[in-house]
Amino acid sequence: MEGKIKVIDKKEFPRKKFLLFMTITVLAFSLGYIHYKYVSHLFENDRNFSYLSELEREMSFRTEMGFYYSYFKTVVEEKQFLASITKIMYDGLVEFPKDVNAFNRFNIHPEVMIGAMYRYLEPWLNTSAYRECHMVSRGEGLAPVESCVGIGQPVFFYLETIWWLAGLTVAALFLHATALSDSILGGLLAVAQYFANHGECTRVMWAPNERENLAGPLLLLQAWLVSAQLRDTRRGTTFQLQAAISFVNCLCLLFWQFTQFIFFTQTAIFLVMEQLRIIDLKSLCIFLHSHFGGLHMAILLLQGNDMLKSSLYSSLFLVVSAYCLFFSSLRIKVKTNWDLVVEAWLILLRLSIILLASVYLKQLICDFLELKEDAHVWEILYSKFTNFKNFHTMLYTCSAVFDFMPLKTVFKLCKSLLIPTTVFAIANVCNYVLRNAYNDWTKEMNKPEKDSNIEDSDSGIENSDRKDEKCNSEELGSVVVLARCVKVDPAVVFNVAQLVAYALLAALVMRLKLLLVPQMCIVSSLLMNHNYYLLPKNYMKYLPLFWVLCFIPLAFTLVNNVSEELAHIGEFSDLPQEELMQWISRETTMTGAFAGSMPILAAVMLSTRRPVVAHPHYEHYEARQRAYSVYKVYGKFTPFELYQELNKMRVTYLIIENKYCYGKST
Repeated sequence: MEGKIKVIDKKEFPRKKFLLFMTITVLAFSLGYIHYKYVSHLFENDRNFSYLSELEREMSFRTEMGFYYSYFKTVVEEKQFLASITKIMYDGLVEFPKDVNAFNRFNIHPEVMIGAMYRYLEPWLNTSAYRECHMVSRGEGLAPVESCVGIGQPVFFYLETIWWLAGLTVAALFLHATALSDSILGGLLAVAQYFANHGECTRVMWAPNERENLAGPLLLLQAWLVSAQLRDTRRGTTFQLQAAISFVNCLCLLFWQFTQFIFFTQTAIFLVMEQLRIIDLKSLCIFLHSHFGGLHMAILLLQGNDMLKSSLYSSLFLVVSAYCLFFSSLRIKVKTNWDLVVEAWLILLRLSIILLASVYLKQLICDFLELKEDAHVWEILYSKFTNFKNFHTMLYTCSAVFDFMPLKTVFKLCKSLLIPTTVFAIANVCNYVLRNAYNDWTKEMNKPEKDSNIEDSDSGIENSDRKDEKCNSEELGSVVVLARCVKVDPAVVFNVAQLVAYALLAALVMRLKLLLVPQMCIVSSLLMNHNYYLLPKNYMKYLPLFWVLCFIPLAFTLVNNVSEELAHIGEFSDLPQEELMQWISRETTMTGAFAGSMPILAAVMLSTRRPVVAHPHYEHYEARQRAYSVYKVYGKFTPFELYQELNKMRVTYLIIENKYCYGKST
């Protein structure tokens, strides 16, 4: 009898792997470029930015945007780079009359990096090829203004960097969704959902340099790298991934002050996964080590930022690290059902102790260093569930973006099928895991004793970290055997848990839906992983038809949303504020200090370079007290009390705005 020998070409598999890699890379770059062009076009449509004067462009950066852009302007305009760094470290404009180390207090590293890049490239950029000027007639008896465009103009270079970061957002989203779902279709579905819900995913086209728009792409990149690390079973790329995650963690902490709360949730998720044996202790230690590097680098570069040092994230990191070093071996061996019940209670006890110890350590650090940097965060949360309120909480909660997430947002996400597809994807994964666990449990319980008699030497509830381990169903309880048969993908668990954490945050603060919706897009990509469908083979051929039916309503929503955003046409103009800025530049001295509302003071500092006594960056106790003192002008205080407050800060000029005097401000 002749046998046929199949010859396998060893080059075939690497060639397919290379083609797949190139396809994914090209798609990621293409989708990122599309988003880069899309958001830059929306921004131009909204403000007619190319035809504004330099003063109008600066005024269009409202509140925090103008505040942060002023530091980019400082780096670019100083004759020497080191002089600009010194000026930022001893900033006498932002909280007159004291000097402030802006590196320590504010998240301005993006502006310094972009400014340094511009200074380096300026000899090549400051040419007619990259910079073009023209006169713009404004009509209505107004004098024409000069308007310069091109990346040779500092403001356009600054925005160009932000648009490329926006492109990185979609590229990272696609890569993460593709890797999580093991399907290019999954990545494309996530990107389609992102564009269909674009207004719920990002504000970069309306508020380009808000901190979340700079840190958001890096947070998506970090989540993708962490998911890849959880699937790195060969440990062949552990060091490279760990170094990359540490670096990205550092950048995220530098770029956005809220990152510490996101990393707090990540640390808590990894701790829970280790307690449930979804990951082993080594994976938790690798995760902590990458955060160790990122956290310490960030504190160093922020020059000992008080809010980060005293954060709940830092405290939880220290407590979990201590647990891994000294107490992780204190686990019982789970053999009987009663052992399982005891271990479950011990898990709850350990998690409770770690949480309480973290809160206590944070309070200890705050008391020792006399810090109240993030007190307003907890006051805002407290005010949402009680009648408590003060000036600082009302300043936030009176704004819609800091209110609870409205139901209309949920309905909008349902209409685009994002919530239904996400829920169905999670339900499908749960069904797959539970069905397989039940089938494996049935086989284990029905096995003869001689086939299943294997020594059990491990403690805790086993999961995906030791998939090949067999259990003696005669020695172990039936529930224990079932628990051991549950095999889940740690990367999927991490992303679903992160989705739950973001959902809680977004429900409390509507602005944080910018974290929730992209994460929903990523998790919805699991819908395209055919491995999770437990269907008979004769039904699997209809699966693509099911996907097409899901895509049809999504395609309609996508087209309508993109068309609606592209149809928006606006033009920035604020003549009263422009006249105010011109009067200040013309009639006041460079040492005259200004008081007023935080948005107008940010504009004064940016456009006139005059010192101000308050600013929109609210994550510092003294800054909040300064703002409260200035806003007393709109409260029921006597002129003498107001004079005393302003005199302490050596205020020369006070700007009063009618909109804060009469009725509710807009």
